[in-house]
Amino acid sequence: MTLFTRTRTLIAATVALAASVSLAASIAIAPVAEAAPVRPSTDSLSFHIPAVGGLEVGPAGVPGGSFQTTTVTARPGIRPMIFPPAPATVQFTVTDVAPYYFQYAYRYLSVNWRNLRTGKTGHLDLRHWEKGPTKTGYPASLPTSAVAQTGAGPVVATVSVMRTQYQAPPIVISVIPGVAALDVPK
Repeated sequence: MTLFTRTRTLIAATVALAASVSLAASIAIAPVAEAAPVRPSTDSLSFHIPAVGGLEVGPAGVPGGSFQTTTVTARPGIRPMIFPPAPATVQFTVTDVAPYYFQYAYRYLSVNWRNLRTGKTGHLDLRHWEKGPTKTGYPASLPTSAVAQTGAGPVVATVSVMRTQYQAPPIVISVIPGVAALDVPK
């Protein structure tokens, strides 16, 4: 190797080393990006299903009077990443839960659903008021949110306001039942 070649090689190695040092220094000094704030997931649609209650008169009435709107939100349920895959679900949640009043203890919501692709049907009951201090019994033991295993496909759901009766089956007291359709992903 000649003196000229050796000098060129040494100069090239020095320039490469200086370039890598300055690059490393600029990377070390570069500002670090901060994490984005966590927002609620909006990647799935939710549908609000309003049901309008009936005429409320006399001692059996509830605060707010007649024809109150009670809303249930339906959205595709969360599915864990497992194998085999979990069945597709829909989560039904009561929005704007009413404060406790003793006459609410006789009322609840009935959600009926049907998967139009598979023909599968189901029904669940929800409480649309806060629990009272000592009230027990059927409507008081209901949840305000529930998950139905509907399967994938278009699902139609209806919501009705129900009232229990003494020694008789519950009756529908909603004037306008709520109805909505959503497509549950596979």
